[in-house]
Amino acid sequence: MKKKAILQKLKEFEKEERYLDKNMSLSALSYSLNTNNTYLSELINKDFHKNFSTYINELRVCYIIKKLEQNPKYRNYKISTLADESGFISHSAFSIIFKKITGMPPSNYIKNLN
Repeated sequence: MKKKAILQKLKEFEKEERYLDKNMSLSALSYSLNTNNTYLSELINKDFHKNFSTYINELRVCYIIKKLEQNPKYRNYKISTLADESGFISHSAFSIIFKKITGMPPSNYIKNLN
């Protein structure tokens, strides 16, 4: 499959929010795009300037930030619920990655929104 076609399918993957699947992995995504792990990994590294994990984690954190900003009820959810909603397996992984991306823990981010 050509690079352009895979990039288009990645846009669809993002639009359909399939990154919220807790079981999403490089292998699963490669399979769904009819390509191999190595090629997809290299494409993400070169075109997005990040590895697969960072790519997925940033999509997930951006998703939950959008929810927090647009829907105030999300601000009352437990961190574990936000983690679950955004596709993270654990609230601790979610909190670490959220802070890495935003510069603050989820609880502080929510306080700043209120």
